Amino acid sequence: MHALFTAVLAIAGTALAAPAVEERQTHKFRLRATDKLAGWALKNAHVEAGRNVIQIQRPSVYSSDPSYLNGTHLYFDLGTTPPYGVSIPEVPAGTVAQVSSQPGEKTPGFSVGPDGLLTFNSVSTGFWACPVNNVFELFYGGNPDPAKLPSKDCLAIQLSVGII
Repeated sequence: MHALFTAVLAIAGTALAAPAVEERQTHKFRLRATDKLAGWALKNAHVEAGRNVIQIQRPSVYSSDPSYLNGTHLYFDLGTTPPYGVSIPEVPAGTVAQVSSQPGEKTPGFSVGPDGLLTFNSVSTGFWACPVNNVFELFYGGNPDPAKLPSKDCLAIQLSVGII
């Protein structure tokens, strides 16, 4: 019985010492809008318990929240455990959906293209800056019908990656 107890403790100690999942985190970077909002910062804005929207703010006032990739998951480093993963909901054809961040692993498919732009499912287009309560917020959707955008003032943007 004593030998069994010792063996269980030895196995438990080994399991605790070894990481459960290998961390493949990239260097931290800051995302910025391009095109008509060139250089504007991406910031998390709290909207409800455990959920943030991604706002696009003037760079003269705001600095982008640090982000990083772990595999193909995009995270914002907000000093929380777990970090806030970026979530893109299902987007019906011809529409856009609001991008948010929430604790933990969310939507896979992100990477950085050779041109330094953030891609989702290998495409750097499909990101939109749409005004919500007089502040631009991040939306996603490929080839939306202009009549189905949240506002006539939505702008197609891409997201540039700047290493910190």
